[in-house]
Amino acid sequence: MPNRTVFFVSDGTGITAETFGNAILAQFEMKPRHVRLPFIDTADKAHQAVRQINHTAEVEGKKPIVFTTLVNMEVLKVIREGCRGMLLDMFGTFVHPLEEELGIKSNHRIGRFSDEQEQGVPRPY
Repeated sequence: MPNRTVFFVSDGTGITAETFGNAILAQFEMKPRHVRLPFIDTADKAHQAVRQINHTAEVEGKKPIVFTTLVNMEVLKVIREGCRGMLLDMFGTFVHPLEEELGIKSNHRIGRFSDEQEQGVPRPY
């Protein structure tokens, strides 16, 4: 039986959120229930996601873990303000500090990483 539910919320396919989230979760001895919520690209869809996450929190009596790769700030705001899970905003954590360090703004394009991998663009590492 899973001891925690983990949501992967994205305005794209959710593959990046799930891949990165799973890499982090692999550091812990647990068997979470995975729920991918892809294409959360409007405020309405974000409100629906919040209801699902919050319902899970009520039913399980534990905060769900929520990994996000949302680039749309309006959508992210809905999740941030309404979600009763432990929110881990991957782009907010990494993109904003890199923008400051590099002195340039990111393009905030949905699905950029997935697109490049599908087209055979080699990873820079």
